[in-house]
Amino acid sequence: MEDKQIIEKCIELAKQGLVQGQAPFSSIITKDNKIVAESTNGSKDRTSDHAEILVLDKAHQILKSADLSDCTLYTICEPCPMCSFMIREYRIKKVVIALSSPFMGGYSKWPILQDDEITQFKDYFAPPPEVVTGILEAEAKKVFDQTPLWMFGSEVKKK
Repeated sequence: MEDKQIIEKCIELAKQGLVQGQAPFSSIITKDNKIVAESTNGSKDRTSDHAEILVLDKAHQILKSADLSDCTLYTICEPCPMCSFMIREYRIKKVVIALSSPFMGGYSKWPILQDDEITQFKDYFAPPPEVVTGILEAEAKKVFDQTPLWMFGSEVKKK
């Protein structure tokens, strides 16, 4: 499957999350072009249950390994710093993002996903993953436009 197809699935998951009363965040992990795990957001019920954290935990359980270096993480919105550190610890090789997060992102606001310096702590952090941004951004933004979450996307103006 191509990046665009997986992000389309993330957008559909985000819509499901909205129906369930959650914020429209969603993530999918693939390995060898097959979906391993997917998740919507759960932070309304538990603050730390971001979609990326939940999908990393699911992939860890399914693959029975904390080394996800053969995996790609797809997400409707740029991971926050907490999620970005987890992505680095789980050794994800590629991160594909629909919407940027200029106020809270672990890539555009704080350079955690591209920080090469933390790689010196090899027992904890993998080298920076490849990061692809802006895949189906306009379509993802339409989902967020249904919520008060105005602060996501590359066209957002800081106040």
